[in-house]
Amino acid sequence: MKQITKFWNWFQDNEDAIKNALILGINKKEVFNHFNRNYSYISKRIGFLIISPSKNQDKYTIIFTADGYRKLFPKIIALEDQAPTLQHFIPQAFIKPIQDKTPYLEGNDVPYIFKKNKIKISQLYMALVDYNIATKQLKINVYIPDYDRIKDQSVREIDLKYLVMEIIGEIAFRKHIKNIEFLELPEATQGLLSMIELPEYIDYLYKINSRQKTRMI
Repeated sequence: MKQITKFWNWFQDNEDAIKNALILGINKKEVFNHFNRNYSYISKRIGFLIISPSKNQDKYTIIFTADGYRKLFPKIIALEDQAPTLQHFIPQAFIKPIQDKTPYLEGNDVPYIFKKNKIKISQLYMALVDYNIATKQLKINVYIPDYDRIKDQSVREIDLKYLVMEIIGEIAFRKHIKNIEFLELPEATQGLLSMIELPEYIDYLYKINSRQKTRMI
């Protein structure tokens, strides 16, 4: 994978400039134009996210994602495997599922910002529309506070889907989510499921339908 090697060579040579563009905004447009050009040589379908340092480490995390598109998984894995040791960044293949749900259950999670709109995963709710027993895939409605206003500001649905990927992880998203419709959160949320509980809900559906199959046999 020669293009991946070339990308990392460029990235390593320009790591300080990328960090300064993120932190200080220095030459941000120019730096990320070069970044996107070098990155697109690998594949135009592979995206990336850059996550700020956490309390446990002082490096940015750069996450490579194919939106769950399985044919691109080998390139995603190679991007992590072929990465050199970096001073300011940690490469990561795939969006991983949330491990510690405590902040989300308590409503203390950090909001995501989309075109100046702040959205917290803890504020999201969902409802099951359909569950295909054979494929184990769901169609769901996701309810977002002030979604009508967000929609009017041209926030892309693909960006909102990343919120669901954050909860269950990119691989499980590809495996289990058939369709998502985003809607305005109603005042009354009775009968809706907190979005952070989606992984447990998928497990519940799988186990219930597995037991039903056993009884039929």
